[in-house]
Amino acid sequence: MNPTATTTRPELRDLIIAALEGTVALEVRPTQGRGHATALAAEAVAQGRDAVVVLGGDGTANEVIQALAHSSTALGLVPGGGANVLARSLGLPAEPVAATSRLLRALRTGGRRRIGLGRADDRLFAFNAGMGFDAAVVHRVERDRARKQLLRQAAFVTSALGEWHAQRDRPDPLRVVLPDGQERLADVALVANSSPYTFLGPRPLTAHPGASFDLGLDLLTVREATLGRLTTVIAGALAGGRHVRLAGVRHDRDLPSLAIEVADGGSALPVHVDGDPLPARDRLVLTALPDALVVLT
Repeated sequence: MNPTATTTRPELRDLIIAALEGTVALEVRPTQGRGHATALAAEAVAQGRDAVVVLGGDGTANEVIQALAHSSTALGLVPGGGANVLARSLGLPAEPVAATSRLLRALRTGGRRRIGLGRADDRLFAFNAGMGFDAAVVHRVERDRARKQLLRQAAFVTSALGEWHAQRDRPDPLRVVLPDGQERLADVALVANSSPYTFLGPRPLTAHPGASFDLGLDLLTVREATLGRLTTVIAGALAGGRHVRLAGVRHDRDLPSLAIEVADGGSALPVHVDGDPLPARDRLVLTALPDALVVLT
């Protein structure tokens, strides 16, 4: 349980906990800071627990999957963050009480599913990862937590505009290396393990049409990322994926691996996984991990 999750009120947490305690033997453990959820999940795996239920957002869920991957301990999700991309991408309810009801049903009936994950260097991710522009947007949002709490998903839109203005004079900062050795220059490179890439309020942003937890990684690259082209790409993604036919946009599907690196001796760039910021680097290797995680559905 993340006690600072964006949308989870104390009385709602108590209601969810009471509902779960009526069905299963439950131990409630609040997180105390970055990395603590991974430690708690690793403890649960070592104890042979059947499941770890995350009451929080995508950042807490990402920490938990670091420990649950390649184990028999299942992940349960009760959305408590701002976007809750993982839960919604799995088809789970976005509303916490409805999600708890769905979780209780899965616990009673044995409803489980095994999904693939991605790995970005040594960090696992469930639904997306990136280096450069999108990661810089994530870092900008996380630097102003008060604005994130106030604006929620709108904070990413305003941060994206600010980041574009900050980077607009930087030509081709990224080089993408595909599994066959082919190289491609790009201003923006987005990697997904599922679809949608994220949500803007209730609307899915389908950056990688057809991406799936059951397949490899998908890559979307954009050359000459002018404000007009990025706006058109976002509009196409909000419309279900029409942007993949635009000039300067490429969509590669079901990749076993790829690498993103700084082109032409540029400086290290920020990285993110599942919307969680990671330290800057000049090269990021991404790998698909099939059937790596059991989730309660």
